[in-house]
Amino acid sequence: MINLQDIIGKRWYMGKGRTPTHIEQVDELTIGNASISLVSLQFREGEPDLYLLTGNDDFIGPLLYRALGKTVGSKSFRSKKGTFSFVTYSESGRDDLESLKPISAEQSNSSFVAPGKIFFKIFRRLQAGAHPEEEVLRFLNEQGYQGSPELLASCRYTGDDGKTFVLGILEKHLPGVQNAWDVFTREPTAEKAYELGSETARMHMVLREMDGCEAPSEMPPIERLRELLKQGAARFRVGARNDECKSAAGNDELATVQVILPRLQKIWTETAPNKSAIFKPQRIHGDFHLGQVLMTPDAQFKMIDFEGEPTRSLEFRRGLRSPAVDVAGMIRSFAYAEAVSKINMDNVRQAFIQGYAKTANVPEDSLQQELKPYIMAKAIYEACYELEFRPDWFWIPARALIQLANPRE
Repeated sequence: MINLQDIIGKRWYMGKGRTPTHIEQVDELTIGNASISLVSLQFREGEPDLYLLTGNDDFIGPLLYRALGKTVGSKSFRSKKGTFSFVTYSESGRDDLESLKPISAEQSNSSFVAPGKIFFKIFRRLQAGAHPEEEVLRFLNEQGYQGSPELLASCRYTGDDGKTFVLGILEKHLPGVQNAWDVFTREPTAEKAYELGSETARMHMVLREMDGCEAPSEMPPIERLRELLKQGAARFRVGARNDECKSAAGNDELATVQVILPRLQKIWTETAPNKSAIFKPQRIHGDFHLGQVLMTPDAQFKMIDFEGEPTRSLEFRRGLRSPAVDVAGMIRSFAYAEAVSKINMDNVRQAFIQGYAKTANVPEDSLQQELKPYIMAKAIYEACYELEFRPDWFWIPARALIQLANPRE
């Protein structure tokens, strides 16, 4: 029996701020002891959301072993209201499927891993259409790019109404890797940051040739932030920071950001991206930060998680945008790493920009200027995200916004 708490208590629940009323099961696939279900979560306000739920996560590996073919191709399973399809791109990794184990960390999706062998990600909140992570990984693999994992398989559901949803992807898991967040919060160096900047530029150079949707508006969610700040004043109590992130009371930051919002909006209006002197719109990573990068034992960086910002529409995430969006995202990620580690990251940020500018063959000063509105837009997006999902972290983007509004202070 599925109940609301199976969804609304999870990190991947995207309906915060709306009132859920009930759940309707849309369809289900059972193979052996494992099952996956599509459910529609109804709200008092707005349209319903579609979610993918799993039964016993320990059986996901065996389900995939039975569902995926032994050779490259597709296997389909008819259900009550549609078809579940499992597409194999590479024969590699099939023998490791039954050893997949769930990763316990709460994320915007759910992940399973056989360390050093394969990695499987389930997309929890589903949207109809091509999924950026699947299509970007396939494109990078086809282009021979070495800075991302190999895509091995994907899972899809097509309803009788013709709408298709990508449910998950299977990729190679790299042995002995470290997450770049751990690398830069423990032992950040300018040398590592320079190489990360260079690899980011190489990724962009490959993605430049990929098709995408019409460029979306880069207008930051200022009105959404205004709404969340009002809710925050009434509903959120930004709790005490963890031991690594002590700061002043969160309610002070809530109030201060409310006061400076008009100033931020004015700054955006005056500096909003127009025609770039150094970049053309292209496909990008779209949610680029240290948590989306791995470092191999030989200090090479590998880019992962190409799904884009999970709260955005698929059309937005597949849009042609400025590479400065990704560069700004990493600059903001260094700010998070600095806040947690209490290690000054000024030289790290500078080295990252230098590495990117050198490899991309763009003037460093022009890149610095180009980044300014995107850094502010990213901080506004972060503030919204933290207020919705991690209020104890709100102080980090809040302080950035306060500094951007008062650059001389």
